Amino acid sequence: MNEIKSYKIYALSETLSPLTHMMGVSGNESIINREKVLYNGQLHDIPAISGNALRHSLVREPGAMLLCKLTGMYGNLTIDQANFLFYGGSLTDSSTTENLKRIASMQTLMPLMRLLGGSLRNQVVSGALLVGRGALVCEENRDTLAKLLPESLRPDSSTLRSYEDFVSNWQYTRGDASRKPDVLAETEEAPEKSNLMIYAGQHVIPGALFAHTFILQNITRLELGALFASFEEWRDSGSAIGGSSRIGHGQINTAFTIGEPSGDFYGQELNPQALAAEYRQHTIDNSAEIAEWLNSAFPEKKPAKKTSKKAEELQDAFWDGV
Repeated sequence: MNEIKSYKIYALSETLSPLTHMMGVSGNESIINREKVLYNGQLHDIPAISGNALRHSLVREPGAMLLCKLTGMYGNLTIDQANFLFYGGSLTDSSTTENLKRIASMQTLMPLMRLLGGSLRNQVVSGALLVGRGALVCEENRDTLAKLLPESLRPDSSTLRSYEDFVSNWQYTRGDASRKPDVLAETEEAPEKSNLMIYAGQHVIPGALFAHTFILQNITRLELGALFASFEEWRDSGSAIGGSSRIGHGQINTAFTIGEPSGDFYGQELNPQALAAEYRQHTIDNSAEIAEWLNSAFPEKKPAKKTSKKAEELQDAFWDGV
């Protein structure tokens, strides 16, 4: 059962609500993320979704949440364990080491972390998943789409529109309690002037399409299942990406297509739902070992020892004599 293969998964994501994936602000207006594209001899600033946003929103965060649910660790993680699972961790020790046995154990117990990699306190672990940027399906990205997608998945070139047609603006207001004086206590006096705040920004309109890819390098069946299980968890949690999801922005619908090599894996059909189910069962079956690994890799830090009262008295005596 040690067969490994490399896969490319193609994705087309349709925006169902305004997408506010931002790259900065200008005054009180949020500016949408864009990248320069050369088309017909001219540079165009075309909206794009970063690979980092796709990787985190569709794979790492939902995958980590699913792992915590399946193992019963939700609500029981240390801060270092949570940072490793949900954000990739960080090097915190002054010196680095290489513990191959620990990494091999992690990759066997947690196929998701074999895909994503991350940082232990003293070691960086590489992953096997490469996530491409989301390219807007538009006229100016015609050449990019031809290179990115197989012919069977490319949109009808005669229907492509300019990227400018997909960008619009939004504006909201945030009030304060001065607008509802009837809810205040009698001792409270509402201010004469409201602190009403206007905030606005750009967005990609609903109905736009983004094309992107996931490349999995030398992975096992369980690791492919971890990816599809993460996708399912993301869909079940609202399938949102970008900012302002709390007010309905960033909802997208994504269709995935497995590219070459197609066919079987360990003599079994490549069925995303079945692969995800296998991964879930593997995680449940290894819950105790996964918790043990995390506790070993990220032991709770011992509090600094307090100076004894006798030592403090000697220190005081020393400084009094100086």
